[in-house]
Amino acid sequence: MSETTQIVKVKRKMNRDTRQSIVVLIALVVMMAFFGIMSEYFLKPSNLVTLFVSAVPLGLIAIAQSSCLLTGNFDMSVGMVASLGGIIWTWLIVDLGVPTYAAFAIGLVAGLISGLIAGVTTAYMKVPAWISTFALMQIWNGVILIITNGDAYRMTKYNDFKWLGQFKIFSIDGVGIPPAVFILILAYILFYILLKYTKLGRDLYVIGGNQEAARNAGININRGIVFVFTMSGVLSSLAGMLFASRSGSGQPIIGDFYSMHAIAGSVIGGTAMTGGKTNPIMTFVGMMMVTVLQNGLNMIGVPAYYQHLVTGAIVILAIWVQTERRK
Repeated sequence: MSETTQIVKVKRKMNRDTRQSIVVLIALVVMMAFFGIMSEYFLKPSNLVTLFVSAVPLGLIAIAQSSCLLTGNFDMSVGMVASLGGIIWTWLIVDLGVPTYAAFAIGLVAGLISGLIAGVTTAYMKVPAWISTFALMQIWNGVILIITNGDAYRMTKYNDFKWLGQFKIFSIDGVGIPPAVFILILAYILFYILLKYTKLGRDLYVIGGNQEAARNAGININRGIVFVFTMSGVLSSLAGMLFASRSGSGQPIIGDFYSMHAIAGSVIGGTAMTGGKTNPIMTFVGMMMVTVLQNGLNMIGVPAYYQHLVTGAIVILAIWVQTERRK
């Protein structure tokens, strides 16, 4: 293949990616306009701020999922690890009397350990990622139920606990913006820098795109896979703890909701299920699209079970579009 032909193919791919990004952005604008017409409250500044604040846990889990998908792997445990992080944090404070932020650090370590286990079993023990992470999901579900007996930890009297999710740094239209929002923004900035400006980030693209080429180029594939799963565990646990701080409680089961919606946001944003392709900026847009959809459907009175149907249909459509583009 000549160099000119290769350049043309790269340009065509870039053009297709650009067109897909534009379509997603237009779809987001149209969706917001639709819900704005259907509900007079949707486009009010107070609701838009609330929408963004509520997107924080999903946004972090979307980074976690898209980073794993980038290497051609799939993390089924992200939602349950989020639940685990929130429960570990609240349990340590309430039942064991651990100081709030020491317990917070331990919650992050729990996510890190979960990610390490998933990464090592996938990379070194050659267990398929969906099996190892499904097993972890079941294990953490059991641990959570043993700790909580299925009940939530109410944290109304722990003011330090609520600071990250409820403290108002400043307000827009009477709705406060908590530190959790800035944590989300920082996470996306760091994710963008990692993928665009570091050797590790570039290696992750090669690992997901062609492992044989990565191996021939001397890239440590196992290290890359362990890294993304470890990052996934930490971010998922952080997401669960920020959700707990905002809600003022440690909830045993929040995982199913966030797992499904994180996949939707990642795929809508252009992350390839087969690996080798992701875009942090569009992952953020895809995540916001899912959040807008959920918020808008709630505002116009669509029952929750229909919302699951809509989200599932959007995921199928996004995957179908990717498949058609590769043909």
